[in-house]
Amino acid sequence: MSVPRFQQERCFAWLQRKYRRLVVRWERLTDCFDAFLHLAIIHIWVNKLTLVG
Repeated sequence: MSVPRFQQERCFAWLQRKYRRLVVRWERLTDCFDAFLHLAIIHIWVNKLTLVG
């Protein structure tokens, strides 16, 4: 099952706000890109949790 296009575009729009390095994809190694992606997602979730709580 694939993710609808609007959800993918919304995700990239969120990442583009603060994490341009991920959107442009400067990293040559997939592992480094995945690590930066995970850090960005963790950072977004921590910010959302601290704003709610």
